[in-house]
Amino acid sequence: MSDDTAAALSLLNAAAVRSRAERMLALGLDDRLPHFRIDLARLDEAADLVAATTRKNYPSLDVPFHSRGRHFVIGGLDHSQAIAEDLPDPKARARAAFDLAIISVLLDAGAGPQWRYRDPVTDGEFARSEGLALASCHMFIYGDFSARVKGPVRHDPVPRLRADGAALAELSAETLGRHFQVGRNNPLLGFEGRLELLRSLGRLVLARPDVFGREDTPRPGGFFDHLTAKADNGVIPAPLILSELLAQFGSIWPSRLTLGSVPLGDCWRHRSMVSSDATNGLVPLHKLSQW
Repeated sequence: MSDDTAAALSLLNAAAVRSRAERMLALGLDDRLPHFRIDLARLDEAADLVAATTRKNYPSLDVPFHSRGRHFVIGGLDHSQAIAEDLPDPKARARAAFDLAIISVLLDAGAGPQWRYRDPVTDGEFARSEGLALASCHMFIYGDFSARVKGPVRHDPVPRLRADGAALAELSAETLGRHFQVGRNNPLLGFEGRLELLRSLGRLVLARPDVFGREDTPRPGGFFDHLTAKADNGVIPAPLILSELLAQFGSIWPSRLTLGSVPLGDCWRHRSMVSSDATNGLVPLHKLSQW
């Protein structure tokens, strides 16, 4: 392994995010950031605002987990419930949940000020992350990420509740646009970029059956089997999940930084981040992967 490759891999983990974030904070406290100032005198005020907002929305302080799955629940109705209801086998259910979560997160970027999604179940209208989540969830439930709906069903009891590498790689703009209700009067910002990201995901899945096709034909949900194979006595450390996400999915992102031929994903340059190795000037964030 080259020095550059080793340096790149050192940025693909949770510890690197935390370490470099702490260093950026230290630079800010030392007033050495060119565009930002940190005023700790305002910290108590900010904390009071967060506490008041939290208590207003959750008086019992029973705050639900912050996750993509929460966006599928509107007014007490879980739009992804079909996965649990129609797939009694826990491993099949996990693969389907992985399929949906990965695709939905990749589709979750700024939608723009005009785009809206009208939910066909509740007839409610939603924008931003909530609308994108519902659109992706319904598209998944309807089977438009599945290669088995139109092909042979084989032994798959619910052929629509899956995302296949082949279907993603060949996903059409018409299909994605129809489900996301995109039109002249309802433009979705970055539509082509979202489409290409899903196609790239499909190509990656097809190219790596050793990772994504261990127990099934290649699909993003095959990452579940890849992770469970690394479990030790039924336990998978959370940092390992993130590092594997970064290692296995990094190549799908377009026009991003690479080091030692390793895609760095959500990692950016900042001139104030000084290091003595090849990671000089690099600050990893890995926001979507953690999401």
